[in-house]
Amino acid sequence: MMRLIYLEPALTDIEGILDYISKDNPIAAVRFGEGLLKTCRMLERNPEMGASRSDLAEGLRLFIYRGYGLYYRIDCIRNAVLLGRVLHPALDVKRQSF
Repeated sequence: MMRLIYLEPALTDIEGILDYISKDNPIAAVRFGEGLLKTCRMLERNPEMGASRSDLAEGLRLFIYRGYGLYYRIDCIRNAVLLGRVLHPALDVKRQSF
């Protein structure tokens, strides 16, 4: 099994999402966070599950969790899944995001 590495932009994205949700519903924020962690553990075991998004960046993959895009790469040298961004579906995702 690969290990998951959260890159700094992904951590910032997650923190912002959880802060936003918790303003109205702290319990929902906890549930979202728990579900996100569970999904990320699933990606550790099955990193090929996500769709290729090489149109945005070489080797980039996308998996959707509750509408949010989890953008990651598979790093075979480090035997790791690198979670790079977690982006809201309303954002216009472009190459410069990665």
